[in-house]
Amino acid sequence: MRTSLTRLVAGTAIAATALLAVTGTASASTATPPKKPTTLSIVAAKSKITVGQSDTISGTLASHKTPVAGRIVILDKRVGNGHWFAAEEKLTGKFGKVSFTVVPKVDTRYELVFKGGPVYKASHSGVVLVVVVKPVVKTPTTLTATAATGSITAGSTDKVDGTLVITKDTKALPSQWVWLDTVANGKLHHLRAIKTGKYGKVAFTVKPAATTTYELQYLGTHLLAPSVSNTVTVSVTAAS
Repeated sequence: MRTSLTRLVAGTAIAATALLAVTGTASASTATPPKKPTTLSIVAAKSKITVGQSDTISGTLASHKTPVAGRIVILDKRVGNGHWFAAEEKLTGKFGKVSFTVVPKVDTRYELVFKGGPVYKASHSGVVLVVVVKPVVKTPTTLTATAATGSITAGSTDKVDGTLVITKDTKALPSQWVWLDTVANGKLHHLRAIKTGKYGKVAFTVKPAATTTYELQYLGTHLLAPSVSNTVTVSVTAAS
């Protein structure tokens, strides 16, 4: 009887061992495969814009240099020392690319985030800074032109005079380059330029072979707005 009991216990142990072996094999065969690593790049098209302008933030999601399409990528942004927060999200395209149009009003940092999924591991990009500068408000200028006589005989000379001032208070603008242009068929043609004198004045000697229309042009500076004068016509008649 003891022998029968021993055999029964031994048989039960063997059966249990076999069951564990089968269960272990089944568990091993259904184990979740490891997720694939990913990388996420980022680039700002301009990096520096003026208030009101837009910039484009773009990136590429890849796994072992293979583009990953159809995955959600989040655009995070941060202003100053504030917290990061999600601004927008899009699906990557056929080649793993994604892009966002942004119109920040102040300097703003951006990064791209992929939260991963059943197949791919999460990843996030580096950080790009978009600098926003205020537009420079240039001081308006006024440029006037006059012809000394306006009518000459062929072979003679005339003068085209000009005065450049600040529009608001008519303050003279000395040492500024002013161009003498001719106007033909509605188009301007630069002839030469001279600097304004102490009182913002210039004087060009002209010797047209035929009746000619002139105009003065100031191209401005980083603080002064450009301006164009009125046109003046110097008529030329044949010498008697």
